[in-house]
Amino acid sequence: MEKGKMHNIISAAIFAAIMAVLSQFTFPIGPVPITLQSFVCALAGGVLGRKWGAISIGVWLLLGLLGIPILTMGKAGAGIFFSPVGGYYLGFVVMAWVSGFRLAEKGHFLRQVSSAVLGLICCYALGTVWFMGYFHFGLGKEMPLWTALTLTVFPFVAFDLIKVILGVICGTRIRQSLNQAGYYPTMEH
Repeated sequence: MEKGKMHNIISAAIFAAIMAVLSQFTFPIGPVPITLQSFVCALAGGVLGRKWGAISIGVWLLLGLLGIPILTMGKAGAGIFFSPVGGYYLGFVVMAWVSGFRLAEKGHFLRQVSSAVLGLICCYALGTVWFMGYFHFGLGKEMPLWTALTLTVFPFVAFDLIKVILGVICGTRIRQSLNQAGYYPTMEH
């Protein structure tokens, strides 16, 4: 196996571990807590690029699916994906992938933040559609879009934007340090 690919695999494993640890830190504000997961998604995409950033979050999800209690607040198992918030978990993979588009390239800070915010919007969209579908198909009840957004998006937007910006700042610094050290994760597309 070539050295660059091995570095990417190890880096993805490290970011999966970071996501596992930071998923345990929650700040309750209601039925759905604030977590550091959007921070890690922006960070993973920014440091590893779109492919390996998404893979790292996918590995975290796969380990949780297999029963290792590393998802939010120590949750695990397939049941989480059949819950009202299952779409947000899948949205984290999309967020890391989209965050890695511009972050993987040298670019202006605002472009990097824009990619990460677009990734967050994609995560919100997938999670909200899943949430509404859960009520419609799973419970036979209607969940209007405005109600779904009020429950699952609006309370988190300000915090998530702060976390995404911090993820971009940290990701930029980490990439600069890796570059100065002579190690720069390859950006496979």
